[in-house]
Amino acid sequence: MVARKNIVRNVVTSTALAGMMFASPVVSEAALGDQTLSYGEKHGDVVELQDVLSAKGYFNYDESTGYFGPITQGAVKQFQKDHGLSVDGIAGPNTFSAIQNVNNGQAQRTLVQGDRGHSVSALQEKLGGYYNYSVDGIYGPITAQAVRAFQADNGLSVDGIAGKNTWSVLNGGAAPAKTTNKEAVKTTTSNSNSTSAKQSNSESKSSQQSGKEISVEATAYTAFCTGCSGVTATGIDLRANPNQKVIAVDPDVIPLGSKVHVEGYGTAIAGDTGGAIQGNRIDLFMPERQDALDFGRKTLTVTVLD
Repeated sequence: MVARKNIVRNVVTSTALAGMMFASPVVSEAALGDQTLSYGEKHGDVVELQDVLSAKGYFNYDESTGYFGPITQGAVKQFQKDHGLSVDGIAGPNTFSAIQNVNNGQAQRTLVQGDRGHSVSALQEKLGGYYNYSVDGIYGPITAQAVRAFQADNGLSVDGIAGKNTWSVLNGGAAPAKTTNKEAVKTTTSNSNSTSAKQSNSESKSSQQSGKEISVEATAYTAFCTGCSGVTATGIDLRANPNQKVIAVDPDVIPLGSKVHVEGYGTAIAGDTGGAIQGNRIDLFMPERQDALDFGRKTLTVTVLD
């Protein structure tokens, strides 16, 4: 991935700093999956593996180097862990099969304006005639408008966000069925009861969300690095506000914009996203790069305040 996101995240493990300075990869003619890939290898198949893992949010280096170093090994291990495979860091038949199954299942991550990288390039290519510009891997206003146009033409919610339903239709799937008025309308009495029930359920969910505790795996990142813009997915300028406590979240787990309390970090805003931040994982913003590196990877409790 040439440019990961508007904020280039620093991988916060000691191994993440090793193996980054290698020469350009040697091109291989073999197709991805034709051979097992493991630590220390350097050729074109590794580039393809890194590209695939990058598109799925696992390989978080600035570019695909073609070298199977500690970052690539860590990405493979995380993918294996997330998909119920033996975690050995070796990309063998079972790992490639799982990658293919994920592709067939259209399990691309949600993309929003401000994202960058291979996954955005793939989105721009999938949009076809809706996106009549060069494929640059930057999810800017033009890409967002193309997504909205596609969503409008295909019966999807028009929000400019490439979520699972949008990806599904882009990849040939059917748009999710919508509840019609006829299906929703009941008799006056039952409709009134239904409305009351919905209001009660809504209030219940709201109260459940407030104060909800979630155990998460936490890492840290910084906006003060070469090539970082410092602007989050929700538009927070972290360089201009270095004391702002912000975490990157999976919006399906913790809604963007939520106020949360993070164990040992304090009260923060769920104001950012990231390719590798999926499920019960968060990334804590820290203004100092060394602090982010020192933080490492921890299991913390997050309390959703509102």
